Amino acid sequence: MKKLLILLVLISTYQFGYSQDLKATFEEGNALYQEKKYDEALEKYKTITDAGLESAALYYNMANAYFKTNQLSQAILNYERAARLAPNDDDIRQNLSIANEATIDRFEKLPEPMIKTAYQSIFRAFQPGTWGVIALVFLMITLVGTYFYLYTTKRRQGFAIGIFSFLLGVISLWLAYAHLNNLRNYRPGIVTATSTYVKSGPGEKAEDVFILHEGTKATVTEFYDNWKKIKLPDGKIGWISAKDIVEI
Repeated sequence: MKKLLILLVLISTYQFGYSQDLKATFEEGNALYQEKKYDEALEKYKTITDAGLESAALYYNMANAYFKTNQLSQAILNYERAARLAPNDDDIRQNLSIANEATIDRFEKLPEPMIKTAYQSIFRAFQPGTWGVIALVFLMITLVGTYFYLYTTKRRQGFAIGIFSFLLGVISLWLAYAHLNNLRNYRPGIVTATSTYVKSGPGEKAEDVFILHEGTKATVTEFYDNWKKIKLPDGKIGWISAKDIVEI
């Protein structure tokens, strides 16, 4: 038991020291960025992402550094990753918009039904895990209402609380499932090649359908033998070499 406690203390100490080192690396990258040493700053930031860590601030700073060094596709990719973690951040959205203005390809987005848009805005308000916690809270309140209904004189109030909380809990669980399902099926990516032909099928011999340029955003719908099927905002579909697009 004593050896186990010592091991746990050592692991905790190591993890704390490791996280402190990465925090120091992030600050060093920020300092290099302020000195306009953008490539060196990126090396510091990449050390953190290579360790498997991510944050909106990290991706945002990486995107700014990429933009300063005229690496448009990487800038947009990292702005998008930052926006995924902090969708309501005004600075991220503004800089992403500026970077998108520098892209070549333009698409007229297909209109979506208002009901679908409203529904998606609701379940995207929180991450699936957060919706799950909300559902758990409502289900716990349901138990409280059930207790009042069965064991107290406040049966009417207990019944109302129980039914209302149960319904909200079920709705929250459904929203968690809907958001998780959306994340699985909606796999946006950024074209990183300077230019690339989109094919009618997965293979070099397939017919060229159209051409895309760096920074373009598309949804990946299928993967086959180093080729990815994509869908553009205007509804066009085709196959692109997997190496030419990176999923957000």
